[in-house]
Amino acid sequence: MEPTKAIPEDTSQGEETTLAHRKKAGLPMSRRELATITPGELALADKIVIEGLEVFANHGVFPEERELGQKFVVSTVLYTSLAAAGSSDNLEASIDYGDVCRTIDTFLREHTYKLIEAAAEALAAELLDRYPALWGVKVGIKKPWAPIGLPLSSAGVEIVRLR
Repeated sequence: MEPTKAIPEDTSQGEETTLAHRKKAGLPMSRRELATITPGELALADKIVIEGLEVFANHGVFPEERELGQKFVVSTVLYTSLAAAGSSDNLEASIDYGDVCRTIDTFLREHTYKLIEAAAEALAAELLDRYPALWGVKVGIKKPWAPIGLPLSSAGVEIVRLR
């Protein structure tokens, strides 16, 4: 007869110390707490803002847009807690916006979408996946050279996604 494996009754042993460390860093205590943040609470959250990042990539409905490429202007708002970074003056307690910019640039260059709605959705998912300290993200993508045959400064989309 094979021995049976017993599951400990308390599977969260030691959790109290790791959760306390998360709270000291200004992070939510658990993923469940992340999931319960409301849009109203998000509006009051700390923010890291990136505006006007220019990326040359190959997105568009028309084959020429995907073959030749064009300029996109990306803006993001990263919702997180900046308390630990502000009090410690330590970049490791924050989200490195230089790294975020490189992530955005690489992601949009390496993937191709017909719609900028799809590019924004995928980029938001990538940022939330790559940066666990994010509570939510606002992603705006503009096409200054949108091929619509009329003069305009840009056409674009803006989405907000919560963890």
